[in-house]
Amino acid sequence: MNKVVRRVRISAGALMAVLLAAGGVTGVAAADPEPVSAATDRQEQELSTRDGIVTSYVSFALPLPADAPAHPASCDRVGFLRYRPADGSTDPVDAARVVIQQQGLHGGAVNSDSVAFNTVHSAIAQGQRIEYWALARRSACLDETRGFDYALRTGNYLDAVDYYFNGLPIDGERFAGFRTSADLPVLDYMGLDRVLRDQYEVMLHEIPALADRQRKFVCTGISLGGLVTGFFSDWDFDGRPGADQCAAFAAQDSMVSSDPVALQNTPILHDITNALVGPLDSILQGGFKVNVLPRIFGPVPGLGTRAFFLLRLAGLAAHLDPDGESQLLSHLPHDADIDGTLNLLGAPTWSAFATGGADGSGTLRDYRFTNTALLGVLIDNNSSNFSLFQQGVGALAGGPVQDKTFPNPGELTQLPLLGNYLRITAGIQHRVAPADRGALYTWRNYNDVAGVPYTAPGHEVADIRDVARQLASGSPGGYWETYFPLRVITDIAAGYGGARSGDRAVLRYHGMSRLKPNFVAWAGDSPVPPATGTLFPTPALATVVTLPGYNHVDTIGAALTQNDGQPDHSAWQLALFIRGLG
Repeated sequence: MNKVVRRVRISAGALMAVLLAAGGVTGVAAADPEPVSAATDRQEQELSTRDGIVTSYVSFALPLPADAPAHPASCDRVGFLRYRPADGSTDPVDAARVVIQQQGLHGGAVNSDSVAFNTVHSAIAQGQRIEYWALARRSACLDETRGFDYALRTGNYLDAVDYYFNGLPIDGERFAGFRTSADLPVLDYMGLDRVLRDQYEVMLHEIPALADRQRKFVCTGISLGGLVTGFFSDWDFDGRPGADQCAAFAAQDSMVSSDPVALQNTPILHDITNALVGPLDSILQGGFKVNVLPRIFGPVPGLGTRAFFLLRLAGLAAHLDPDGESQLLSHLPHDADIDGTLNLLGAPTWSAFATGGADGSGTLRDYRFTNTALLGVLIDNNSSNFSLFQQGVGALAGGPVQDKTFPNPGELTQLPLLGNYLRITAGIQHRVAPADRGALYTWRNYNDVAGVPYTAPGHEVADIRDVARQLASGSPGGYWETYFPLRVITDIAAGYGGARSGDRAVLRYHGMSRLKPNFVAWAGDSPVPPATGTLFPTPALATVVTLPGYNHVDTIGAALTQNDGQPDHSAWQLALFIRGLG
């Protein structure tokens, strides 16, 4: 019914534009017809209904250019996860507001499952009916999901592990192996311009009238997604800046800007930087196309293909068999990427890191964990050695622990001046590692940490069961993208450097997001605010909140109910901001 109504609305609008243009209505000046989305074949698959909120996956046919290299049919579609009240209209035009969000580095749409659900939930509690759309980048079409889908059906996480790493066939077919940069020329067509155009086409299709889009859309992003949203604001779409499509802007531990050092405000700087950076940008794009530059992180420990796959598999195991003793690491091969990632995230000292555990300290493979505990030591803020992917999900239990000093103790971040810069390494928290190879380590969830000497309830904000469920996701896309395109990063760097020619020629505006209401949520325990607050000045009239005890990822991954009995502060504050838009 709603699809029919929407088609009638579009057709009526197009007919009116034709009549006006032809002078069919006397006394009324003809107006330019509104753009019509190129997206077709809208499909919506309902995934779940939880606590009065429907989650569905919406996708459209939006083919890549005809000259794009061979690619799966799924890459000719674009989509998002949609969260809406179950008792509301199914037509997004009827929503009071729609939050549309760009994901961070490597993040798939399900990366934002918690904040999306929690924001709609908070809005309902505040008397609003809003929707939240977590966008999936086009490159999510290349996600490896078959093994996850199969394991979720069988209930055995080792089915996925053995499919991807040990030759187990599924329906008679074996995994062909992880793709390399040379295997992925289609990623050359999935840079920043594609990401931004996909967002615009989704907005245009779902809410066809510009006046409605200008009232309803709150454009936002987490981490890298905030930067992408800044470019969306200043990108030219059919003769208008992207900011014209949004009622307001929001950033989760990030900032919305396409010109952080205001190069475009000074004509001479604009010309010089464009003359220098523009040609360099063209060289970089050419480097991708001829395989001189890598298209993906590939084998980089901690950031590469297998590194994020390890985290997804750990989540799958914790989701399907949370309390069972983990067999994940014993079923994974020894290779530079996996072992390097385990060493980077788990090494307790510099000596252990430098020797790969051969100094007698061993590696995570030498200890016993439940599946939930293994996931915890890989991502928790009191365990993991990499701050940007930490979450406050609880604490180790079941055995003694030892202090971690690699790459530095969290307490060093309390030093004046230097301390803020050390946050980017391993975060600000006291970190520990298992110390008894015979003990079976278990996990205390975020709401069960009272009395743990190295943490406090106010710094544990994410439910590890939610994180495990999200990481376990298969089709339509994973929590972490399998093949994140590095071109998105180089495109952003070129734009920040002042390139305004070539692919950046459509970046015709600057600072447009600052003309709209802005909301910024900083994570209190994150390394991002000290640096970002300096490089990206917050708009003078922005609503700025700090989320005490939250880590970077916690801004989109916190539990619905916090240890102080209050709702997720990130979602609640965003919902309050939206309600205040009137």
